Amino acid sequence: MTITRLSETKKGRFAIFADGEFLFSVHKDIFLGRPELALGKKLPVEVLEEIRQEDEAWSCKEKALTLLEYASQSSGRLAEKLRQHYPPEVVEATVERLAGLGLLDDLDYGRRLAADLIHLRKYSLGRVRQALYQRRLDREIIDQVMEELEDTDQVGPILDLIQKKYRSKLQAPQGRQKVAAALQRRGYAWEDIRTALDRFAEDGEDEYDERDD
Repeated sequence: MTITRLSETKKGRFAIFADGEFLFSVHKDIFLGRPELALGKKLPVEVLEEIRQEDEAWSCKEKALTLLEYASQSSGRLAEKLRQHYPPEVVEATVERLAGLGLLDDLDYGRRLAADLIHLRKYSLGRVRQALYQRRLDREIIDQVMEELEDTDQVGPILDLIQKKYRSKLQAPQGRQKVAAALQRRGYAWEDIRTALDRFAEDGEDEYDERDD
């Protein structure tokens, strides 16, 4: 095919025309790195397809970096978003490249996310596992993160929730059962819930009022 026209687009890309027809556009860096893209130059279809794929890979990488700049991502979640715009094989290569550069670290991401959910949002370990799964982390990564958290205190967060959210409800008829059910729906284990409720009842509300002063 013969290159018959080259024109810069409004977005700063370069449109490639061959034999009078538009083929595709490429980023400026790709265009400048391909001297064979010149008027009157005859190029095999295979070479033109190679250039198009190179631009597609470049575009996918830039999109991935933009997403990572906006917010931390797991490899799985990032790939899920990229597959909305690019072929699976291009996405897979991009994710592998970014991981190799240290820009994606699923284990570190999982650890940081779990810590935030536990300490800032008072998630139970059960909900943490579910959240990690929803972030498209591999099961091996999830299992490792959860294993590292298995000794995490759950009674303390439950006591905080009782004080801030459920204390008044304990005074209602069958309040203890209703609060326990609400905490179970949050993913807390019954043993931890019972311990927290007993401790709250034994220590009395005054102690927790003082903690808030």
